[in-house]
Amino acid sequence: MNKPAKLEIHGRFWVERGPHVFLGPGRVDLLEKINLSHSIAEAARQLGMSYKTAWDMINAMNNLADQPLVVRAKGGRQGGGTVLTDYGQHVIADYRAMEQEYETMLAALERRYPHFGQLQALDRRLQLRTSARNQLSAVVHKLHANGQRIIADLDLGAQTFLQAQLTRASVEALDLHPGRHVVALIKAPTMTLSITPVTDKQTLRGTVSHIETDNKGHAEIVLALPSNHHLIVALDHAAECPPLETEAFAVIDPKQVIVAVMD
Repeated sequence: MNKPAKLEIHGRFWVERGPHVFLGPGRVDLLEKINLSHSIAEAARQLGMSYKTAWDMINAMNNLADQPLVVRAKGGRQGGGTVLTDYGQHVIADYRAMEQEYETMLAALERRYPHFGQLQALDRRLQLRTSARNQLSAVVHKLHANGQRIIADLDLGAQTFLQAQLTRASVEALDLHPGRHVVALIKAPTMTLSITPVTDKQTLRGTVSHIETDNKGHAEIVLALPSNHHLIVALDHAAECPPLETEAFAVIDPKQVIVAVMD
C-alpha cells in the first residue's frame, strides 16, 4: 500500500473592496500580460480567456480602484494600444510583495503544525457575486427626501454625479451619510443610450471607447466617463451604436441603481 502523500498547506489570497473582488491571482496575471504585450486581446489569448472576460475584469478593477489601472494609449513610442498606468504598476508590485509574505506565512504554519491531521478547508468564505456588470465606486454627496423615498447623490469624481432612489429603511440599514464610501451597481440592460443630452432624465455623459456585437444583433457599448469609470450599456439593436470616440449619454433610472456599502 502506497504511503499517503504529505499534507501541505496551500492558499490563494485576493483583495476586496466591499463585497467585490478587486485583485486576485488571475487579475494580476492579466495586468502583467497587458503590461508586456500592450494588448488586451493578446493578454487574453496568452491566458486562455476570451476578450470579453478580460475586458470585464479590467473594467471591474478600474471601477473599484482609486485611480485607473489600465488606459488606452494613442500613438507615441509604443505605437498606442493598452498600457498600465503608474498606479497600476504600483498595485502589481504591492500585490506581489503581499503574495510573497502570504506564502511565507503559510510555510510558517506548516512548520508550526507538523502533525496536522485532515485538511478540510482553509477558507470557507462565501463570495458574493452579482449580475450587475457596472460596479462604480462612489462617495455619498448628499441625501434628500423625495416623498417616502430618499434620493442619494453619489459623487463619482470629476464633477460626475449619479442619483439612486432608496427607501428610508435601506438608508438606515446601510448607515448612509455624506462622505460614506459605497459601490453603485447598475445592470447594463436597464439603461438606454442617447447621442444627445436628455434634459428630463438622469444621464451620465461619456465617450464611446469600445463596442462589442454578437450574431443576434445585440451590442454592448462601453462609455468612458470623465470620472475614469467605465460604464457598460447593453443595446438590443447593434445598428443603434454610435461611432467609437464619440460622445454619448447613458440614461439611467435612479430606481435601477443599487447601493452597496464597503464594510
